[in-house]
Parts: sequence; C-alpha cells; structure tokens
Amino acid sequence: MVGLLFLIGVTASLQIGKVPGELPAIQAELGLSLFDIGLIVSIFSLVAAIGGIFVGALSDRFGSLRLAVAGLALGGIASVVGSFAESAAPLLASRVIEGLGFILATTSTPALIANETGLSDRGRALGLWGMYMPAGTSLMMFLAAFLTASWSWRQLWQATTLLNLAYATIVWLVFRGRVDSPDQWPTKPKPVRFKERLATALRPGPMLLAGCFLTYAGNFLALIGFMPLMLSRSGEASAGFAGLLTAVIVAANMIGNAASGFLAERKISRPRIIAISAAIMGAAAIFVFLETLPFALRYTSALIFAVVGGVIPGTCFGTVESFASPSKAGPIFGGLIQGAGIGQLLGPSLVAATVEAVGSWHGAAAFIAAGAVVNVTLALLLDRYVPKTPGPPVRPAPSG
Repeated sequence: MVGLLFLIGVTASLQIGKVPGELPAIQAELGLSLFDIGLIVSIFSLVAAIGGIFVGALSDRFGSLRLAVAGLALGGIASVVGSFAESAAPLLASRVIEGLGFILATTSTPALIANETGLSDRGRALGLWGMYMPAGTSLMMFLAAFLTASWSWRQLWQATTLLNLAYATIVWLVFRGRVDSPDQWPTKPKPVRFKERLATALRPGPMLLAGCFLTYAGNFLALIGFMPLMLSRSGEASAGFAGLLTAVIVAANMIGNAASGFLAERKISRPRIIAISAAIMGAAAIFVFLETLPFALRYTSALIFAVVGGVIPGTCFGTVESFASPSKAGPIFGGLIQGAGIGQLLGPSLVAATVEAVGSWHGAAAFIAAGAVVNVTLALLLDRYVPKTPGPPVRPAPSG
C-alpha cells in the first residue's frame, strides 16, 4: 500500500520531468528568451510557493485521498491544455494549473502513508517518500530522451495526461475504503481547528525546516533545469543525449533519498545531516559550472551534487514527526512543499538572470554556492529546535 501511495508522487512528478529535455525544442518552436525558458521550469511551483501550508491544512480537513486524486486529475487536464499552446502565455498558464495539481497530490500523500504505517516504520517510510520527485522526474526524462526523435514535446505533454488520469482512478478505487477511518488509529484524534492546524506549521522549528527544503529545492532544480541547455550549447552533447545525461543525475538523487532513512538512525542529528549534505552540494556545484574543467570532472561533480543532495528531502520529511502527530502534520508537510515551491519558483529564474548578467555559467555556480551557505545556516539553527532522542536508560550499579 505504501508503494502504491509512493507512485502518486512519481506520477505527479512526471510533470516536472517532461520539461528539461524539451526546452531546446520549445524555445526554437515558440521563439522564447532564456528568461521565458526559466519561467517554464519554475512557474510550475507558483501555487506551492503561495499556498503550501494552506493546502496542507485543507488535506487534514477535507480528506487526503480526495485531494490527492483531484491533484492528479487536475494536473493531467492542464497538461493536455498546455500541449496546444502556440505562445509562452498559455503554456505558462497551464504550468501554473499543473503546479496546483502537483501540490494537492504531494501535500496530501504523506498523511495517507502515515495511515498505512506503524509508529516504528513511519519515519523511514516518510524518509523514502522523499524519493518521489527524482523518481518521477528522472523516469520522464529518460522516456523523453528516447522518444525525442519520434515524439514532439506536445505528444509528451499528452502522454502525461493519460498517465495522471489513469493513476488517479487507480488510487481512488484502491484506497477509498482504507482512509479516514477510526480503525487506522489506536484512538480517534480529537478535532483540530483550522487555525490551530495553520499555527502548527508557523512555529520556528517547522519554518526553519521549510527553509532548508526551500534552499535545497531551488538549488537542485536550478542545476537540473539548465543542465541540458548548458551541455547542448557547449557542444558537449546533443539535445537528446543531454537530456539523458541529466536524467541520470536526477535518478542518482534517489540514492541519497534511500539512504536518508537509515542515516537518521545514527547518532548524528537530522539537522546536522542536512547541513553536511548542503555544504557538499554547494562545493560540487562550483565544479559543475566551471566550463574550463574537463567534462568528466564536471559531470562527476553533478552526480555527487545529486547523490548527496538526495539525503535532504528524506531527512526533512522524516523530521516532521519531531514537531507534530500525524493528525496535525498536514500543514507541516504543506510547509515543506511550500518551501520547495518557493525555491523552485525563484531558483531557475534567478539563475537565468544571474547567468545573463555575468555572461557565463559562472553566475550559476555562485548562486548555488550562496544558496548552500544559507541552507547550512538554517540547518544549524534548526538543530536547536529538534528534540534530542533520549538514549537507553542506565541501570544503577548493584549494591554491595
């Protein structure tokens, strides 16, 4: 059941993965500027950036399953509408609606996962949930790279429509009798006011946690969003092969995602895991965008960036249980998605503006390195608010 719920995030993330490898074709067909291209990547996250916490509170109130299914369906409908766009404006508008569907689905699913897991497994399950975005994104990027010779970007958009609508139907049929039931909990949770739900996510700890996810998501999407364009412009790879290389980088992110649940069982605290990972990401990004370096070194640095960075999402999702019970966690999960939305909205656009201002990809290296410094700082501050897990009780020495 947890695996089926994980596929909600994978299916929703297809909307992200369909874009990077198709950017050269979209730019050529619609005559877009680099800033317009950055918006196509980032505006998907507009709704998440504005209303993640609010949507998380709605999922607690109106039912996580309903919102998850509605999100998949809405994203699918918007994708087919966008496939008929003849200019930037309608394409951007469809991406905004896709983003609304994405946040409805991904904010609601962690609560469904909590319903399907016991207390001993919940932290690890939520840590593995952090794999949904790189899994769905890389899967679609691989498909796009292999289909680019025979499919247009419009056909790819229409294919994601069919996948989203089909899986929305499957999820509804499988889970409609399993969720929102008192039998899922040892005791029925007391009703929580909407205002109290929102207040849960606005405390210092959850806000710092969302900030960590914000800086991570902005840096990650900025790198993978422009990687195909950078490789194709430099002549190091064709458009299709550049998309395939970037898909490998995104897929490598899942290694870190999978490791996060097990790293959290070590003695080091989760915020410190985030800080160490962010620092390594920032250093690796500098090498990625130094065009004077050999391609092999730059690409290896990108893989390190992705693998180590993958530890952060799972660690962030796993940290939520330190601040709230499952019945109150929806707004905190929503806060994480909102933080990611803000980062994904601002990251690619600001990187594009910085690169144009500097005149080279060195601007991207400087931007991502600065974001990593901010991430480390927020994680170290977060460490003060996360309760420390008590160690095993010490038996008193025998008398006599």
